[in-house]
Amino acid sequence: MRLFEVLLIVLNLFLLAPLAFGRLRSKRSAALSVAVSLTAISLHLALEGYRFQMWPAYVISAVLTLHTVVRFRRGSSSGQSPVKRSRLRRTGIAAFLLLYSLLAVLPPFALPVPSFDKPTGPYSVGTVQYHWIDHERKETYKNVPGNNRALNIQIWYPADHTEGYPAAPYAADLPVIAEALGRQYGIPKQLFSYFNLAKTYAYQDPPVSKREAAYPVVVFSHGFPGGRYTSTFQTVELASHGYIVVAVEHTLSSFTTVFPRGHYIGLSPNQPKPSDISAWDDIIDKVWVKDIRFVLDRLEDLNRRDDKKLLTGALNLSRIGMLGHSFGGANAAQALLLDQRVKAAINMDGTFFGKGDLSGGLPRPFLLMSSDLPPQPAGATAEPTDSQLAAAGLTREIFEKQLRQIPLRKQEALRNGGKELIIPHATHLSFCDFYLWFPMMVWANGQTEDPYRTHRTINKATLAFFEEHLRQR
Repeated sequence: MRLFEVLLIVLNLFLLAPLAFGRLRSKRSAALSVAVSLTAISLHLALEGYRFQMWPAYVISAVLTLHTVVRFRRGSSSGQSPVKRSRLRRTGIAAFLLLYSLLAVLPPFALPVPSFDKPTGPYSVGTVQYHWIDHERKETYKNVPGNNRALNIQIWYPADHTEGYPAAPYAADLPVIAEALGRQYGIPKQLFSYFNLAKTYAYQDPPVSKREAAYPVVVFSHGFPGGRYTSTFQTVELASHGYIVVAVEHTLSSFTTVFPRGHYIGLSPNQPKPSDISAWDDIIDKVWVKDIRFVLDRLEDLNRRDDKKLLTGALNLSRIGMLGHSFGGANAAQALLLDQRVKAAINMDGTFFGKGDLSGGLPRPFLLMSSDLPPQPAGATAEPTDSQLAAAGLTREIFEKQLRQIPLRKQEALRNGGKELIIPHATHLSFCDFYLWFPMMVWANGQTEDPYRTHRTINKATLAFFEEHLRQR
């Protein structure tokens, strides 16, 4: 919860005191409490912004202010006259206090504005968005404008002078994204409407820092589904340490992609079954890796000439790394295998999908970050029954093949000097922003981790890896 939200709720409790204890305040204290409450709500709305979770506090604040004024006019001005109360009425007041606590405190506490750690690097952070069309590839899904593969790209970069530049929103086009998520997943759009109140510590389109002639590049690939913004905790941190971070939003595999004229498209309805490994391999091989190779081509064009006059000459394209979460982590490994421009890669807790041959290991530095899975209880078995397999569309033969294949791919990926780092207390969703969106997810999953501490561990490991392999420090 934010400063003025807390202050408003505490002041409401102060206004409730006469109800609870049966004493009127003096004229001065009553007027002061009302004035401070109104000032707090005004500052909250002006500086922090409205969000729907605070509606109970807004309403209660208005009711209590009105009640204080009316009661003050009817009561004694000395402030010393006790008001006798029956036990029933005192019980009612106690119930009201409990209701206030539930209505005013629980919603903003359970659904806070996402909050990010301040970046630890020496640079300020700028960000800019691009929309790139691959005229060499046709899109298979009919609802994409123009029929060519089109990608939204967001780039974070080191900056020095951000004064006078607007703070960057967490997610551009958030109202459209929230509307689309509501339609596709049945999630109330209000659950996302306040995300742009988050302070990301990035600014929109300031000049690139000139402290270095050019900066190493890290390309980011999100999970399935995800978005270019869903690991902001990591992209902003890397940029603050002098990296240009290029986040690719994989159209039809993201929550929602909003095109420049407001047209949007969500997750493709034609998704493979979770058990169809070959089909997921095809998505990596035929779509996602090609997205990355196209983006690398466009970065060369951007470095020669940026029409937005920001990044021309700023990218050190001899030092490109790749970073991905979940399905994007698999994409990072395959990009490292298949494109020599990628000099190092990190897979964050991703299964090794893709058809590239991993039998000889990966050819350049590779790090697998893994979640901290609890040990399996004694006597427990993960072996499904034949009926469970049939329900998943699998035969026993296919299941046994997959059971061998997935661990083997991991072993092969680490064969040529690759490293694995288990992040203490981390779960699969610890490698993105989701636990900052809905902290209750941590408790609902029976976890005790502190998402901020886990993010710091992930960021420290990520930075150390790229410092060693892209900057040779």
